[in-house]
Amino acid sequence: MKKLIIYIFLLFFIFHTSQAQVTLIPANTTIFVLTIELYPVDDYTGSNQYIGLFGNKDRIDILWNAKYNPEILDPINVTCWLNCKSKTDITKCYGLQNCSFQGSTGPASCTIFNPSYDYFSINNITCRFFDPNIPELEYKLTDGTYPQRVFYPIKYSVSVSGGIYQVGRTIDLPITFVSYSFLNGNYTGLAYVQQHSFIAIDNTYNTTKVLKYSQIDTVYPKITVIYSSGKSILYINTTANELPSCNSINDCPDIATQGHQLKSCINGKCWYIFTTEIGSAYLSLPEYGIKELILVLIISVVIFVLILRRKYY
Repeated sequence: MKKLIIYIFLLFFIFHTSQAQVTLIPANTTIFVLTIELYPVDDYTGSNQYIGLFGNKDRIDILWNAKYNPEILDPINVTCWLNCKSKTDITKCYGLQNCSFQGSTGPASCTIFNPSYDYFSINNITCRFFDPNIPELEYKLTDGTYPQRVFYPIKYSVSVSGGIYQVGRTIDLPITFVSYSFLNGNYTGLAYVQQHSFIAIDNTYNTTKVLKYSQIDTVYPKITVIYSSGKSILYINTTANELPSCNSINDCPDIATQGHQLKSCINGKCWYIFTTEIGSAYLSLPEYGIKELILVLIISVVIFVLILRRKYY
């Protein structure tokens, strides 16, 4: 009888316990996304870029500042290729000139030596930033592409203007160059006419100083107007002295902007030809200075005396 009572009591206790409410205490869980971030660095343009470039014909130095967010102790791997044709499929960059880096996050660089620049087109540097311990963790832009920096090895503009110049005067014809080139270098401008003309040209010292990106310099070929003879077409041959040599006009890329009409390969050098119109005119009386007026008076007196002598003697 006692055993039966005990069994009934246990069943009642178990049933009652199963009906009781169980309260769960909520837990706090922190979830974070690990990313790679780029920060601006110095660049040949003088402005900050996310991929900075410096260099010359022998090398390209590629700069960056990459960090993990949030910060972790993993190293970072970087590979940069010259003139990769794809920003989405990095495997198409394999086999191209490149440089690599593995090390701590923060400011760093790598160098491509003896770069094969494409002077006929815009060039680019394409880079992949990734965690070697988690290769799928890599840096991409919001459109899903790898970061890419574009540049022109050589590109420049020229401005030159004609006008009406006075007979007997020697003037400095300004030819102004503006560099948009990655490569620092000199530019040369030569003025000439294609046939016998009323002007004489002295083309001495018509090469600029070494120009960096966005720098400006002006050269001044001297033009002397010999006699008055209407107008003539003045041709301005310009070139970038950092350009490779040419064998034909097909070796000359379109690197000059703002209106050049012709290009030519002369003695192994690519020339880009601009034209302007120049005219001549005699001085009007108000334009003469004191010396010119005295000279006019003396000549007038001599002519008057000669006329009198012929008339009365």
